[in-house]
Amino acid sequence: TCTTTSVQLMGTGNGTFAWTGPNGFTSNDQNPVVSTAGTYNLVVTGANGCTSQASAVVELDNAAPGAQAAGGTLTCTNTSVQLLGSGNGTFAWTGPNGFISNDQNPVVSTAGTYNLVVTGANGCTSQASAVVELDNAAPGAQAAGGVLNCTNNSVQLLGTGNGTFAWTGPDNFTSSQQNPVVGMAGIYVLTVTGANGCTSMAEAVVEQDDQVPG
Repeated sequence: TCTTTSVQLMGTGNGTFAWTGPNGFTSNDQNPVVSTAGTYNLVVTGANGCTSQASAVVELDNAAPGAQAAGGTLTCTNTSVQLLGSGNGTFAWTGPNGFISNDQNPVVSTAGTYNLVVTGANGCTSQASAVVELDNAAPGAQAAGGVLNCTNNSVQLLGTGNGTFAWTGPDNFTSSQQNPVVGMAGIYVLTVTGANGCTSMAEAVVEQDDQVPG
């Protein structure tokens, strides 16, 4: 196997021993040590000159345990992800900031590359990597207001950003429109929420100009 790199052949019989095997192997030891898989033939020769034969098979088990790994994406709402590991054996993960785990599917909260080593019962190993990405980009809210006067008794708030819109303002004003129309002066706050759950805010001022020309 990957950890057992040699085996001892076991021969019995009443006489002298002569082994032959793969790659021109020969030995007169009763129990020689070999490190090549294949069929080994033993001839035992008795003191009377008679012989008998037997065969011993040395097998090779070096099958890799087939490691596979998958990560995910951290966002403002998903602050942890579960790594997914597969393979036929025991699991050993390493990652950013000294992370280690022997769980098959550990939960992590730091972006980076996580390396998985799977060790099979035969001592053979295989490796795979999983990437955990970080998507915490703010959606970039911007807002603009306007001026109310004696001829313009309403203004349209202008909101921009990559996501959904939520306005709040004077007199318990709320709106989920991108560009709502308002008729009251004051400060309006826009919150934009991106698909990654991250938010950004901006303010729009609506002024009141109702000074008489007197």
